Amino acid sequence: MDETPGIKKIKEVRALCERGSSRRKTGLFVTEGERSYREIPPEDIVSTYVSESYKKEHPGTAYDYVLKDSEFLKLADTKHPQGILAVVKQRQYRIEDLLSGDLYIILESLQDPGNLGTIIRTAEAAGASAVIMNKGCTDIYSPKVVRSTMGSIFRLPFVYVERLEETINDMKRAGITVYAAALSGKSLPDIKLAERRAFVIGNEGNGLTEEILQLADERISIPMAGKVESLNAAVSAAILLYRF
Repeated sequence: MDETPGIKKIKEVRALCERGSSRRKTGLFVTEGERSYREIPPEDIVSTYVSESYKKEHPGTAYDYVLKDSEFLKLADTKHPQGILAVVKQRQYRIEDLLSGDLYIILESLQDPGNLGTIIRTAEAAGASAVIMNKGCTDIYSPKVVRSTMGSIFRLPFVYVERLEETINDMKRAGITVYAAALSGKSLPDIKLAERRAFVIGNEGNGLTEEILQLADERISIPMAGKVESLNAAVSAAILLYRF
């Protein structure tokens, strides 16, 4: 017999979708959609919710709770849900365990969820070792970020750090050259990049703080033609990560 989630369960899922405080308190988050669901490591799944129509169309899918289509629509975060979502355990990484790689992206106070999700996905595709963020960045476990990563959130290590300045100094001591993306920097094509490197990208509106700029080994800029002054943060990250 199918189990229908009670009001308490529904409220808990909605809280995980809507409030970062609930995600931080529980160590859980929600991912939605069939493709994203297939990417989740099975051991990380806490519970799975499906709509009646999804259950009918996918009889082999394991689930914990089934809802009427109209109820699932209210539960889901997207306007046109696919009929499946899961409550998932958050992944925990330590910065000290992530400093043996060769390619990193560091983010300071990035606010746009779509930008963050795209950067994580791009970083995985480019072979990055990890994404490092300060506490001023948007929540990586918000539904929009999770969807934007297209599953990369389950494969690419990432970490929020209390003091980005300390982390950058630790990376430099570990032999990683740190490049800060800045309009006033040296043009990217003119730079011979270090084998082990990290690129720092700042807030969409304000860029990097002076403290972070001062810590970088070198400031770099992406050359632009016409009257364009700057690029979207995710586009800039992609260009830097794929600069061989």
